[in-house]
Amino acid sequence: MTANLLAHAPHLFCCGIARSGAYNRTLTPFGFQNEDRTLWEATSTYVEMSPFMSANKIKKPILLIHGEEDNNSGTLTMQSDRFFNALKGHGALCRLVILPFESHGYAARESVLHVLWETDRWLQKYCVANSSDASENLDAHKDDASIGTVDADSKAVSAAGGVPEWADDNIDIFHSPCRSSLCV
Repeated sequence: MTANLLAHAPHLFCCGIARSGAYNRTLTPFGFQNEDRTLWEATSTYVEMSPFMSANKIKKPILLIHGEEDNNSGTLTMQSDRFFNALKGHGALCRLVILPFESHGYAARESVLHVLWETDRWLQKYCVANSSDASENLDAHKDDASIGTVDADSKAVSAAGGVPEWADDNIDIFHSPCRSSLCV
């Protein structure tokens, strides 16, 4: 859902965080969630529900988090790997975090804390820091009657922070370190 919203309603969000997602529904050809039709019966639905097919439209920063051993047949880790590569190929600002020894839901204390840290860091960088810019922009144009379509673009840039690429971080893929008793 996060990736679909960033692709189809980017003006509503400054960034996104997606966890253990199914980004390419054509990889689940015999149905998903409430869709009982097969890929061959409802090709357009599968394509429309696949943010992978709209990777070129995602311009806002997106954090992808996935368990390395996801056993959910619709959300295998490969989904995040391929989506991340598609996003990077189109120049999107994205980060992929793979949690070792984790399945679809994250259980280890280290993983849960790391997800919270990544989430906080991402929101601080791409959301909180930019919210003051957005509110200043709104305050500056509070009484302006022409705020309609002319200002829509500048507000979107302000909400996104106007950051076209990683400013100080160039880490794209992060593999959480092994737990000491489980490393080989």
